[in-house]
Amino acid sequence: MSDTNFENRLAVFPLNIPLLPACRLPLQIFERRYLDMVSDCLQTDSGFVIPLLKEGSEDQEVLKDLPKAANSPDLPFYRVGTLAHIEDFGQRENGLLSLSVVGTQRYVLDDIVQGPSGLWSASAKPLDEDGILDSKLTTSLTQYLEDAITEQTWQQLGLEREALSGEQVINYLVTLLPLPSQLKQILIETDLLPVRQQKLVDFIRLLSADDSQPSQ
Repeated sequence: MSDTNFENRLAVFPLNIPLLPACRLPLQIFERRYLDMVSDCLQTDSGFVIPLLKEGSEDQEVLKDLPKAANSPDLPFYRVGTLAHIEDFGQRENGLLSLSVVGTQRYVLDDIVQGPSGLWSASAKPLDEDGILDSKLTTSLTQYLEDAITEQTWQQLGLEREALSGEQVINYLVTLLPLPSQLKQILIETDLLPVRQQKLVDFIRLLSADDSQPSQ
């Protein structure tokens, strides 16, 4: 039996790039624990949670002697992540499994354990998000996103610029901007969308002082 067969539990795939609701993320899978996870998800039409790795913890994530309690300060990833569902998959020329996943809803993780293969799993509670976004800030952030990412990135993500919602604009900026993981996680854990929007603007101002930054 694979590590993903836990009743009322979800597999956990920590990454150094976050996934947020209504956003797509391309992945390449090569580790056996995650190949098994993907196989289980495809067979059961289920998803897995992607939490953000803490900075400097990438190598620690595979160690078996880490504390397994969810409240441990030594946990290598944050406890709030996003449920990912597989949209498409295939094999690349290099032999690696290629996935396109989409984020659905944020979850807070509890009772986190690491199985014999190294695969993490957790019980998970969904988090709501609501609120009305500031339309002027949405326009400014949309333009900032246009300027911040390359045409190749647009194509890799399979995005139609004109169809992006204000929430997607915020969430893709959280994903793609070179913010420290601690700041990204603050945004990920912010439930109210207008508060997340304003915090993002404040963090962008920390990143850059040029005239292209969003303004109120």
